[in-house]
Amino acid sequence: MKGQLTDHPLAELIREISSKRFSGTLRLEFERAKTAVYFELGHIVYAASNLRSLRLREYLSKRKLVPETELASLETGLSDLALAEALREKGYVNQENTDALLVALVVDILRVALLWTEGSWDFDERSRLADSVRVKVDLIKLLREASQRLPQAFVTLRFRNPNEVFSRANEADKTGDLLPGEVFVLSQLNEPTTLDQLTTAGGLTVLEAQRVLYGLTLSGLVEREYWKNAFRTEVPKPGMPQMPTIPTEQPVVEHVATDDRWAANEDEPELEKFFARLSQAKNYYEVIDLPPTAKASEIKDAYYALARRYHPDRFHLQSATSMHAKISSAFARITQAYETLTDPSARTSYDSTLKRSKQYSESLRKPSATDALLAGAEALNLNLDSSETTVGDAEYNFREGVGALQQGRLSAAVTHLASASHQDPTQARYRAYYGRALGASETTRRVAETEIQAAVKLEPGNAVYRTMLAELYYDLKCHRRAQTELDRALAIDPNNTSARALLRKLEKSRKVG
Repeated sequence: MKGQLTDHPLAELIREISSKRFSGTLRLEFERAKTAVYFELGHIVYAASNLRSLRLREYLSKRKLVPETELASLETGLSDLALAEALREKGYVNQENTDALLVALVVDILRVALLWTEGSWDFDERSRLADSVRVKVDLIKLLREASQRLPQAFVTLRFRNPNEVFSRANEADKTGDLLPGEVFVLSQLNEPTTLDQLTTAGGLTVLEAQRVLYGLTLSGLVEREYWKNAFRTEVPKPGMPQMPTIPTEQPVVEHVATDDRWAANEDEPELEKFFARLSQAKNYYEVIDLPPTAKASEIKDAYYALARRYHPDRFHLQSATSMHAKISSAFARITQAYETLTDPSARTSYDSTLKRSKQYSESLRKPSATDALLAGAEALNLNLDSSETTVGDAEYNFREGVGALQQGRLSAAVTHLASASHQDPTQARYRAYYGRALGASETTRRVAETEIQAAVKLEPGNAVYRTMLAELYYDLKCHRRAQTELDRALAIDPNNTSARALLRKLEKSRKVG
């Protein structure tokens, strides 16, 4: 089978090959870059690339994992697997480290190829990996990660049918490592739901919902009604004779003139300046480094200039480091800014939000407005720093959400608090109050538990968040768990009025029961 990556990108091919449990070799080509991915019964067992920076010898040299003198003593021209075996036999790397090294290399190869939206692919069931090496990679994590980094326009193309129905898969019960937006989407899919119905429920924009749904469907946590399948063949039946295994080699090109997208950047001082500038940016215009009056063409040019310099693909030799995680996080913020500011309706909405945020920030300087805000916060056991006068995107959404929650506007509260949690999932108060808003509806109380638990994990010594969790357990009729959290809250703050009020309710319910 052959095709184009524009129609069937690697992520979708992996999903289909895995679900149909195919064995064989998937070869990809983008310009002069080539990658081969080997499958056994739907599982990826190995991957190889002709990109110099993703060949094992260069990989080891750049990362300084093996001394140059030891690398020089080994025969040149060896395949990556042969080189790994030679390193092990010479005693330069033990078996455990060899296995870990190959897994890291395969993951980096896949990360690069998963972002190709152009090029060709060819799957051959007769071609199998002759070597005994079999790596294990976390495919679900890789596919969800790829969905977050693919261009928004490409993701949107995957949702051509506005009436397509999505539903929660049986495997979606565990949500501990999911982002707030992913948890929210899963909470809305207890029944078959369309994209329009999902966004009407609030919490995510259409573009955000498309990206989240794409990642969840790729990783098998959500089932979609229509997939544009690449293979017409049926799933192999048990007992069918297997095709003979034939030796395969890595795709090799004597020289590939790679551009700097694949090179490791050693100019860390410049990167630190880049990070420092982003940390000071208060809105999307400052993230892109343009004024609010910038034209769409100027925003596009600025984005591509930043992409050429700071796109995570340029730093794959550092993929296992904290620096790469920092680069990915920074560029995700740039991409979010670009996608918002180049969409006319999204930009109009964002500009309106900025205007309200500015007015709100200025109102905080007025004593009466500040007093009213703090009074409302006290009613919700919310501690605000009165010295705050600059309200960022996440903070603005948080305060808007709290205000909506106070007024009983639950849909608006969920929308703003979900956005705040998505923008900064490390803020315990964002997660806690998002959970409180979700807890107001019976259909989302289990998701609320996940959010408030996350807040408690971030700040285990906060009696307010533990009381919130206890209140949620009380609503869920889990009185024993409510009592446990109340005991912990009162141990931290014996005078917490909300905790004591709930304790009286629990004692009363026990007497009635």
